[in-house]
Amino acid sequence: CEFLLIMSHFLVGQVLPAVAKLVLVHFHWQVSQILDRYKSNSSQLLSEAHVQPMMFSLCPQPPPSLHCGVCLQLVRRDALLALPCQHSFCKACWEQHCTVLVKDGMGVGISCMAQDCSLQLPEDFVFPLLPGEELKDKYRRYLFRDYVESHFQLQLCPGADCPIVIQVQEPRARRVQCIRCNEVFCFKCRAMYHAPTDCPTIRRWLTKCADDSETANYISAHTKDCPKCNICIEKNGGCNHMQCSKCKHDFCWMCLGDWKTHGSEYYECSRYKENPDIVNQSQQAQAREALKKYLFYFERWENHNKSLQLEAQTYQRIQEKIQERVMNNLGTWIDWQYMQNAAKLLAKCRYTLQYTYPYAYYMESGPRKKLVRIILVLLLFAALSCQLMLRMPTVCHSKHTFSTGTNSLQTSFRVFLLMFGKTARKSS
Repeated sequence: CEFLLIMSHFLVGQVLPAVAKLVLVHFHWQVSQILDRYKSNSSQLLSEAHVQPMMFSLCPQPPPSLHCGVCLQLVRRDALLALPCQHSFCKACWEQHCTVLVKDGMGVGISCMAQDCSLQLPEDFVFPLLPGEELKDKYRRYLFRDYVESHFQLQLCPGADCPIVIQVQEPRARRVQCIRCNEVFCFKCRAMYHAPTDCPTIRRWLTKCADDSETANYISAHTKDCPKCNICIEKNGGCNHMQCSKCKHDFCWMCLGDWKTHGSEYYECSRYKENPDIVNQSQQAQAREALKKYLFYFERWENHNKSLQLEAQTYQRIQEKIQERVMNNLGTWIDWQYMQNAAKLLAKCRYTLQYTYPYAYYMESGPRKKLVRIILVLLLFAALSCQLMLRMPTVCHSKHTFSTGTNSLQTSFRVFLLMFGKTARKSS
């Protein structure tokens, strides 16, 4: 409907449909804005979109010379092709130019070959220059991709080989899920959904993690030494409460502290202690402090990521356990659904917790950062309680016990989202 509407206005001004598409892409399909500007100053609008109103396919404009501007060969006048910019080149050079760019994945954006000329090539000029249907099919796919990605209300699903296009009324950073492949992503940036961290911050964080890949690989190892007997221990569950298989020492996976006294120190374990005097120290000391800070947040980020993978296995075991009980006439799926609900809620909370660490890493020190730490720890406590129930379902088998723990986690999660949302808005 939008396309037909704008075409009806453009055709009155002798703008060809292929050129109108380029204008739509350049201005992100903001139809009302385009129409208003076209009526007031059509020349400026088209100039900003790097197009001219009259575009011809293979019907050449009369060129000023018989030399190709690229290969400098003398060619017949009818073998030269020119756009309204009057830069003329032979058909062979145009073909090579378009072929190379399409093979490189370009759809919209192929421009004139002349230096300092940004005039865009419309699709009906490019198609006849492409050799073979296979390359033309690629060009169609690239055009479709660019049309969708340029539309302010549309996004292509980032799932592997998924052709689904997502449409929203209000384009913003929000969680969307594909109905075909179930891929969950952020509508604005097409990255994995990353609330409460915003799109620019998560891009900075992921770039930093990629740049520091060697450090990340070292620190994200699955194994640590027992703080008591020094035997190597592998983390095989989502919970941070670890017990050494050799000496039976209970400790925290994150800080290696004694678990018996860890309850009162959980807040200390989950926050980074910044050095207030670091600005007065040497550059080497500042660099070491910066690395220490990064490793602190990265280790917790990566720990939640690995715990999510391990808890996916726990969820599968819960499914199998429920199936076994149902087959033994120990209840129905509905009777045991509370265990599934607890596992799903825990995964949702842990996923959100993971994405608070990039936010906290880049956040300036102050009262708001302290508030973020406090609400983060409250949710961590609730998640830990639910995690322990799922870790020992035979002990905590009571539906009432599970429901109480799940309700506590749900309440903490809602408070977390509410308070974190207010904090994020104040920070922006």
